[in-house]
Amino acid sequence: MSTYTLREVAEKTGLSLRSIEKGCRDGTIGHLPKCDGTIRVHRRMTQTQIDKLLADRTKQAVQFVAAPTREPVDELEEARRMSRERANRNGLRRRGAV
Repeated sequence: MSTYTLREVAEKTGLSLRSIEKGCRDGTIGHLPKCDGTIRVHRRMTQTQIDKLLADRTKQAVQFVAAPTREPVDELEEARRMSRERANRNGLRRRGAV
């Protein structure tokens, strides 16, 4: 079983080294921590972990692209609605309004 350093993984996948390191630290990216008895942790990844990383990233990208779009709204009506909501939250109502 061959392992790759995070730098090699970044070169192979096209992802940034920083994002891979952050994912490994956060636990969102699977990796093999290698310690040599010191505080420093050397992280490595197998080919199956790299394939899973790419599959997860591709799935996230597809979900992002397929996100539903909002209906076009009239900007003036939207501003009026937001203004009314803000006034109601703050307890500000116009005099004479019921």
